Amino acid sequence: MDNARQAVIGLFVLCGVVLALATVVLFGKINPFRHPQRAQVIFEGSVEGLVVGAPVVFRGVRVGAVSSIVIEHDAASGRTYVPVTLRLDRDKVILRQDATGVQPPIPELVAAGLRAMVLPVSLISGEVEVNLDFEQSAVARLHPGIATSAEIPVSRSASGTLAQQLSELPLRELSNDADEMLRSVRRLADTLTTGVPQFIESTRRTSDKAGQALDAARAAITQIQPRIDATMAGVDRVTQTANEQLSGRGAELHELLVSSNAAVNQARGVLANLQGLTDAHGPSQADLQGSLSDLSAAASSLRALALDLEQNPQLLLTGRRR
Repeated sequence: MDNARQAVIGLFVLCGVVLALATVVLFGKINPFRHPQRAQVIFEGSVEGLVVGAPVVFRGVRVGAVSSIVIEHDAASGRTYVPVTLRLDRDKVILRQDATGVQPPIPELVAAGLRAMVLPVSLISGEVEVNLDFEQSAVARLHPGIATSAEIPVSRSASGTLAQQLSELPLRELSNDADEMLRSVRRLADTLTTGVPQFIESTRRTSDKAGQALDAARAAITQIQPRIDATMAGVDRVTQTANEQLSGRGAELHELLVSSNAAVNQARGVLANLQGLTDAHGPSQADLQGSLSDLSAAASSLRALALDLEQNPQLLLTGRRR
């Protein structure tokens, strides 16, 4: 009975272990039956932000992770190196295979131009990753005395400079400036929230007053319109009466001017006759000459008056303005 119980317990434990292993293999990131490939990248500059577990990507595809980061100092040369060990997954299709189906070793891929560089993942958190890619005609700079496994050279185009430049950016100052700008925008929004309704209300009141003024002006014009029409009608009547009077007086003035002209001509004839009868050197001759001159001036004045009345008959009513 005890043996049967122990057998059941042992079978239960065995099933639990098998289930746990299956769970890890199927759903976990650790595969006990997979042997990752290791490689090293020897950095001579700053790798700020790079930590153990950081992703290793090849053209955007994650192919591994950083397994260790150490510091080695060469007392003879006075140089300091940062060896970074990479754990690469063999089942990731990132490296080309030859016709035999055998994946070429890392040194052969390095000879073909495989290089590594550190690139930022997030500017806010400062996280970085190791990026692998091929560079054509790139000279490999290896460190055989330091590397303990297959070494992938650092890219000469971005050997830590990009991460270093990004780390030197004044992110804190930029963040403070952004916060201050947001606060200013918030204050402006609060001011607009308070002031705009008042401005709208003032504009509305002004518009209402302007509408009332227009209505009052329209009513006043409506009331004045009959008076204006009556006044214009009166002016028309006065003008018509004046024209009629001027027309009547014009005929009379014309007859008067004709009569006056005839009288002057007769007087001139009489004086001419008298001048012929009188002595050329007598005293009456000078009187006759003066009378003739006066009559001539009177005739000129009457002629000018007649001409002015013909051009402007209203002179009989208004008189000549000086």
